Amino acid sequence: MIRKNIATALIASASLIVAGTFASAQPGRDKKANGPSNQERGKGHKHAHKNAHNLLGAKLKQNGKHVVDKLANRDVTADVRNGKVANMAAGDLPMKRVKTKQKMAMIDNALIPVAWTGLQFAQYGGATDYYGYCFDDGYEFTCYWYPAEDVDYADYSWDDYDPYY
Repeated sequence: MIRKNIATALIASASLIVAGTFASAQPGRDKKANGPSNQERGKGHKHAHKNAHNLLGAKLKQNGKHVVDKLANRDVTADVRNGKVANMAAGDLPMKRVKTKQKMAMIDNALIPVAWTGLQFAQYGGATDYYGYCFDDGYEFTCYWYPAEDVDYADYSWDDYDPYY
């Protein structure tokens, strides 16, 4: 009888762990239900993620400095050399180079990080690095993300992306 109860408890525990591992926030859901955000607790910044590959488009094949976006009243530019992004700038804002293996997802034409569960499955083609150029205006931390093949990453040092910054 005790063995049967232990087996039932183990199965129930395992199913809770599996369910919690695969749970993720859905877009459009009420964020207050999970408690205050980092910003409301006074920690970190609001993060915005942009698909820089799509923003740059065909200009990735043309050497030079190209306007990619606007950030407040500043032009966000990408410096392209030999089909690779070598640098980005947004006026006087400081820039930080970051990288992650975290899969980036498209929802309503916006890039958002997929929830990290600590468990990764083997994916076709293996893990991909994503490289971001991030700008902090004191309120929002905006990152422009590229897949590894779009970036000249060997000549620079890259910090690991911290979603709680």
